Amino acid sequence: MIVTSLGYGYTSSFLLKEIASHGVKCIGITNNTKYYKQSNLENISILPRSNTIKSINKSTHLVVTAPPYKNRCPILSNYKKVIKDSNIRSILYVSSTGVYGDHKGKWVHENSVIKGKNNLVNKNRIKAENSWTSFCKKNSLVLNIVRLGGIYGLGRPNINKDIFKDIIVKKDHFFSRIHVLDISRLIVNILFDSNKNSCWNLVDELPTTRKNFIERIIKLKKVKVYNFRNYEELKKNISDPKKKFWQANKKVSSQKVKKKFCYTFLFPSYMEGLKYIIKNS
Repeated sequence: MIVTSLGYGYTSSFLLKEIASHGVKCIGITNNTKYYKQSNLENISILPRSNTIKSINKSTHLVVTAPPYKNRCPILSNYKKVIKDSNIRSILYVSSTGVYGDHKGKWVHENSVIKGKNNLVNKNRIKAENSWTSFCKKNSLVLNIVRLGGIYGLGRPNINKDIFKDIIVKKDHFFSRIHVLDISRLIVNILFDSNKNSCWNLVDELPTTRKNFIERIIKLKKVKVYNFRNYEELKKNISDPKKKFWQANKKVSSQKVKKKFCYTFLFPSYMEGLKYIIKNS
């Protein structure tokens, strides 16, 4: 088993370390030169994009973290023939829970209606998911789509005094999040059991409002100066793209992945996750 991640950044750096810890050879593809200096990573090679074709041809499994570009997935558009002619057996496409759109604060699961087309970013994610589904079905490849909630972990969010100025909050507006270490462990489970096509929500067990999330940081950091601002009072001056961010209200369920892999979260909620981040920062 050889895994190549097409797109290598914050999440992939944790993911490949987790995969490699199981003795699996991993390759990360990126043009971000800061990652090339990580030469001490066991079982992991970080290579520039010029090595994409060579890396695909060496691999058995692909992880696609590269975001859509305009209305397409650049990996599929540029390398579909290479992938088709390679030894790739399984593809894991990293998407977002944003594809579900607005469900008025109700719970959503993997079979819920996709309503995210009013947001260009989410619309492109939906197109990319559909394109990968068609391609893999046509070429008899296993496809797993993982839909990530808001990602946090060491260094994310960047906790400095600026984040406590004019904090926009909205009553009863929920977001689902997940710690990057749980993302890594869950994707490893999916990759090692990737013999069927499926879709997975990767989020923790406690959707929460932005206010509750920031209040947890304030308590842990013992912040004295902060300022909450109500979305309803500010929305006239908020740009349309940012408004759409606040218009999608839902609680995302991760029961499917939990039950399938009998998984216990390292950080079941932001409460434990933020405590760990602040303690180890």
